[in-house]
Order: sequence, then structure tokens, then C-alpha cells
Amino acid sequence: MNIATANKIRFNPASPTFSQNLYQIYQHMQQHQPILRLGHTWVLTRYQDVSYAMKEPRLGNADILQHVLTELQRQQIMLNQPLQDLLQRSLLFKEGNAHHVHRKALQSLFSGTCYQSLKQLIQEEIIRVVQALKGNNQFDGITQLANLIWPRTFARWLNLTSEQQEIVAQEKQNIRLLLDPSAITFASLQSMMKAMKTLDDLFNQLLNMHFAGRESPFFTALSLGYHQDHDALRHFFSIDCITLVIGGSETGEALIGNLIQEVAMDAALQQRLREDPALIRLAVQETMRYESPLQMARRTVLKPLSFHGRTLKEGDSVLLCLGAANRDEQQFNDAGRFIMGRKNGQRHLGFGVGIHQCIGQLLAQFQAESTCEAMLRILPPFVMAAPGQWQQNNRMLRALDVLPLTTSFDYLKG
Repeated sequence: MNIATANKIRFNPASPTFSQNLYQIYQHMQQHQPILRLGHTWVLTRYQDVSYAMKEPRLGNADILQHVLTELQRQQIMLNQPLQDLLQRSLLFKEGNAHHVHRKALQSLFSGTCYQSLKQLIQEEIIRVVQALKGNNQFDGITQLANLIWPRTFARWLNLTSEQQEIVAQEKQNIRLLLDPSAITFASLQSMMKAMKTLDDLFNQLLNMHFAGRESPFFTALSLGYHQDHDALRHFFSIDCITLVIGGSETGEALIGNLIQEVAMDAALQQRLREDPALIRLAVQETMRYESPLQMARRTVLKPLSFHGRTLKEGDSVLLCLGAANRDEQQFNDAGRFIMGRKNGQRHLGFGVGIHQCIGQLLAQFQAESTCEAMLRILPPFVMAAPGQWQQNNRMLRALDVLPLTTSFDYLKG
């Protein structure tokens, strides 16, 4: 193997070329490095290993925040105490009974009549966004479509004022590193701390408005989850809102973009979906496997365990490559092809498995399905106007920055 080839298949998510060679790197690791050690981090890529690790109780999320804080301190980067306290309330960093109780409260947002009202809001916003694209020969499927749906839905769901909507939109980018703490730098940390403080103040102000009589579908649902306990709402309301700002937008927008790209690149697939919209659900499922929006997830070793003859020590970090597992040929035949309706397609790990399975998975799927259905129903056939461009600034996500689409086939000929 020459040096150029070795560098091309080296596991380095921070490399600007990593996304270009992503699946080649994963395949090489599955064959030659099923467990890779990088300092105190172990990297897993095989489906069987990743699936096992996500359900293994000796691996968890409880110490991830502390390890992030320790690493930041090593770089002489300090989180202020109020921000640490706020992050420790997040469902993302909990384990055991505390995680179970908090997750159960949040489930109220995605069940029963509360969830039905949210789905109605989503569909209304999708129709508005797609209708606005009618008559456009060219448009960007990210900035003019995928990125608009959740922020607008979120604003209506929480009944935000216009000023509050603007603040959330401004600060969203600054808090997205919560999904990838390893990428935090001193400069980005300063922006994140300022944004977290701004959003914490905003959502606490909103909570007081709700207590004073302002209504919203979100507050009604979350109040049910916390059994109308005002103390619990004061403790969790702000961080729950912040979690949903980034969790609902980042993965949902990525899934929509990745799905629409597949539909735009395959005329036969697009025609099948136009003729039978019931198949869109299967297209979303295969997109979750083929181009998993959430590519990686972190766990911390809570108790020592052995893996492939190696000992993972307490406190070690484990990086689970979901995108690699979903392309594992030992689990999915012809894994490098998009095959809608494959027999075991539902076994993908795109939303994770176990107690930390994505709580908003049904929401993300519904947004993607509804967006695709609306585009196929309202717009004429569309194709790629130019290659899509993958994001380079988030190591955990497989998401497009640009998705150039056109309904003008003359444009392509020209």
C-alpha cells in the first residue's frame, strides 16, 4: 500500500477529505481493524459489534459530559458552572433511572393527541415550503427546503414571538457542537456559552409566559409529561427546548436532504414513488441505512469489558460508527447499493438501539416522508442540477450543505 492510499483510508473524521472516502475507510476498518484504538478511544465499525455495544449496560452516556469537561480543561478551556449545570440536566448525558424518568416525560411530546397536533403543524409547514418552490426551475433542496421545515414548525409548536424566533434562528448554529463535543475549540466554546445563556434566558422567559396563561401545544404536552409539576418544568423546560432545537433540526434536516438526493438521482425510483406514495416509507427506511444522518455515537466504559481480545478500561471512550454498521456486507447484502424494500432494511441502526435510541425517530421519519410526498405531488419531476456537497463542519452527521435541484431538463442539456 503506498502512502497516498494509506492516507486516503485513514480514520480521521477531522480531515477535510474524510467524507469523500467515508465508505472506503469503513470497509477497510471492518476487514482489517474491527476495533481501532486512538488514545483512550475505541472505534467500532462492524454491525454486530456496534449493535451489541449500543445494548451493553457496561457502556453508557453518564460520564461523557465529564470526559468532555476533562478534555476541555486539558486544552485550558473552561465551561462556566451555570452552563455545566444546564448540560447535566440534558437527557443526552443521563443513565439509569434518571434517564428513564426524563425520557418518559419527553415521550409525552411524541404520543397521543399531542403528537397528532404536532404532525398537523409539520404537514402545514411542509406544504407552504413546497408550494413556494412551484415555478422555480432551479432551487436548493437544503436552504430552500430541508432547513426551513423544523424551525418554522418549532416556532409554532412553542408559540414563539417573532423576536424569540429570530433569536433561536441566530443561536442554533452556535449550539450544534453539543452533538459533537470533540470538535469544540476555544473560539467555538465562547460562542456556544453565549448562545446557551441567551437561549436559557429565552426559554425561561417563555416558561413564565406559559405559567401566566400563554398557551402552546408544546407546553401542554410537556406539562402532561411532568405531571403538571411546576418545579420539574422549571428544572427541565429550558434544556429540553435546547435539545429539541438541535436534535429536531440537525438529524431531521439531514434525513430530508439525503432522501431527496436519492430520489433526484434515480428517475426510476422517483417514478415508482409518484405512482405509489405508500412506498415512500420504505425509501426513508433505506435512506436511514444507506446514508445514515447520524454517522457516529459516543459511549463511555462504565465497567471494564473485553472486546475482540482487547480490554476496554473504565473511563475509556467508545465511538460507534453507525454509518459503517449500516454498510456492513455481513449484515446487508449489496450494502453499497440503495435498494428500497430490502428484506432486512428495518434492522438498520440509523436511530440507534437500546435505551438511548433516538427519542425523536418517528418525528424525523414523518418529516422526511411528508416532505417527499409533498414534493412528488406538487412539483414536476426533479433531478440534480449539480453534485450535492456534504457538510465538513460536523463529524457526527452525514448531511448535505448544498443540494442543487432542477425541474428543467433543458438546463441539463445546456
